[in-house]
Amino acid sequence: TKQSALRYIGHLDMARTWERILRRAGLPVAYSQGYHPQPKIQFASALPVGCASVAEVMDIILTEPLAPDVTLQAIAPQLPDGMQVHFIEAVPLKAPTLQATLQSADYTLTIKLLEQTETISQRVQALLDSPTLLRERRGKTYDLRPLILDLSVQETNSEYTIIWARLCASQESGTGRPDELLDALGLNETMADMCRTALNFALH
Repeated sequence: TKQSALRYIGHLDMARTWERILRRAGLPVAYSQGYHPQPKIQFASALPVGCASVAEVMDIILTEPLAPDVTLQAIAPQLPDGMQVHFIEAVPLKAPTLQATLQSADYTLTIKLLEQTETISQRVQALLDSPTLLRERRGKTYDLRPLILDLSVQETNSEYTIIWARLCASQESGTGRPDELLDALGLNETMADMCRTALNFALH
């Protein structure tokens, strides 16, 4: 999990953080070859800055086998505030990479209720009814609509509305971003708390 102030740490800084965690834990992490050896760790998917998560998944390759519980005991004391490791599993070295099997990601967007719930619901429906949603990222235009696999208003009260979204996150089809979804709904990140709640992988 990545929560609290850690949500504002970018992907590259998070990778460096994990390198320090593993070094301090004394784990026998494997490194790449060449002039600039890098630890063999791979995240399933980069998390947008400002987005929390309760469902991060990563691969770490070690030079020798360690029991998962021993590995967890070594890592846990080195984790910064806002991060927890809930589960470690040994997988075959020849298993497909996380990035190759990732299909989609689920998010909850908790909207501070600055307007009527009916208006937000109408915007969600209008977005679902739209055949295209042209957006721009890094100077290139793309269609956000096919990257939104599912979208609904899950809960509402006098203080907030929770939107649930399943966004595409595959190498073949592309990746939908929750901040872009908020913008397409006429909302922005200051109005919402974003949290990734699940990563969905293809079964092999």
